[in-house]
Amino acid sequence: MPEIAAETARLIIRTEAPGDLDRWMEVMNTPAVRKHLGGVQERHEVEAGFARKAAAIAKDGYGFWHLQIKDDGLLIGHCGLAPIEVEAAGPVLNAGLQIGWSIAESHWRKGYAMEAARAVIDLAFNRHGLDLLYAQTSDANEASWRMMEKLGMERMRELDYVDPEYPPEENPTIIYRLKRDDWRARE
Repeated sequence: MPEIAAETARLIIRTEAPGDLDRWMEVMNTPAVRKHLGGVQERHEVEAGFARKAAAIAKDGYGFWHLQIKDDGLLIGHCGLAPIEVEAAGPVLNAGLQIGWSIAESHWRKGYAMEAARAVIDLAFNRHGLDLLYAQTSDANEASWRMMEKLGMERMRELDYVDPEYPPEENPTIIYRLKRDDWRARE
């Protein structure tokens, strides 16, 4: 039985449920969705990612949760919090937590990522008492960084870095941050 971390008007933000892996392989592990995330993965890589998500949530109380549409029960992506663990990112970022999201292509431009991110930010600052969140993407991923800006995140050019795990067209990794006080002021 999945645990519900939060609900929004249209979404249930929850842990893994039976059938999620097969649905993920079908709608999330696609060239379009994985374009800025390192490309399509083998099933065993997705399974390992699911295991990491579950372990993080069990250990820390937060991680990347699955996003399910309330009306039809469909899994359409994930959104959550994770430590930044990239050596090239440097000590400031590697001491922090990031928010991230990914949505199935059939559900792009419907506001689901924004809805989920707002709920996860609320969890981060209000339930988990965090003071600061980062977000990172590539300059090429305009949809992602534009959403960071709509969330009120501040661009931190001095923290950008080159991630050797990604090709040149996905570098540099660009950084945004959001402080709890700034979030509350916007709310």
